[in-house]
Amino acid sequence: MKKLVTTYILLIILYGLSATAGFTWYSQSDSRWESKRLGNSRSSIGKSGCVLSCLSMLLSAEASNPRVTPDNLNEWLRQNDGYVGNLMRWQVAAEIDGSGLGLELQSQTSKNNDWNYLSGELDKGNKVIVKVKGRSSHWVLVVKRDGPANKASSYIINDPGTDSFQKRTLAYFGGFKAARSYSGNWLDEEAFNLNSEINVVPVNTDEEFLYELSDLPIPADVFVTLENKLQVGISGYFMLGLFDSDNKLVRTIDYEYASLGPEEKIDLIYEMADISPLNTEGQDLRIIYSKYFTAFPSLNETLALPSPGLLNYTNTTQNQ
Repeated sequence: MKKLVTTYILLIILYGLSATAGFTWYSQSDSRWESKRLGNSRSSIGKSGCVLSCLSMLLSAEASNPRVTPDNLNEWLRQNDGYVGNLMRWQVAAEIDGSGLGLELQSQTSKNNDWNYLSGELDKGNKVIVKVKGRSSHWVLVVKRDGPANKASSYIINDPGTDSFQKRTLAYFGGFKAARSYSGNWLDEEAFNLNSEINVVPVNTDEEFLYELSDLPIPADVFVTLENKLQVGISGYFMLGLFDSDNKLVRTIDYEYASLGPEEKIDLIYEMADISPLNTEGQDLRIIYSKYFTAFPSLNETLALPSPGLLNYTNTTQNQ
């Protein structure tokens, strides 16, 4: 006879940098838009779209906005006087969600390595796009500081100039020459603060016997309580994903679309057709938040919310 054990998993919302960007990241050379004309110029997004890509990252990671990619932001800017040639009119991009709402341009500096400015803006909760040294004109997004304010190595960046996401700091470029700061309600490790407890409940003992008799996988219901602690509403897809021991997404198990008001809680129920993967060492369940639905989401364009592992976990079947 086998004993049924209820499994509890605690999901702590930490947005890890080990495998993904930790903040929405786009490459300007992405094949979906690299060849498209930038603004009203003769150049392309792939060649000159670093600022465009950084602004798209900000808009996609801002809770008040829908998903924004470099190609659709480029088209909107072309139709709304957002360019002078291929030069960005920085304040116009922030008007895509309306004046005084969502993303807002706050300030700028042209002082070389102005660490007081950069650290001060990040301390306010803003994100900063900086023009880096070592390039004639290349801009990257500074998403957070981790270390002394006067060290380039303390500033973690998202660089749109790479084909795939690379973990970098400003030290890679030797510092910065200019900067512009934006405010917003960020869906990142600092501001996207969803608390969730996950409870995996397999079928009862009698039903389990029938599944085993028919040589069928044992299913489970997965109950999740999500709490939005932002001061604005959040809408999107909350996908239940299975991750392996290398922090890689194996597959999406189920999904729910939900809208949460400011500081609102919501209960979601997922269906897991086969609970056996949880009996494999290192397998983990996590919630993936996305503004758009896809069966296999990119973890650089969505928020994978990792747990510290399967806490208090016991295999769902044990011999007595």
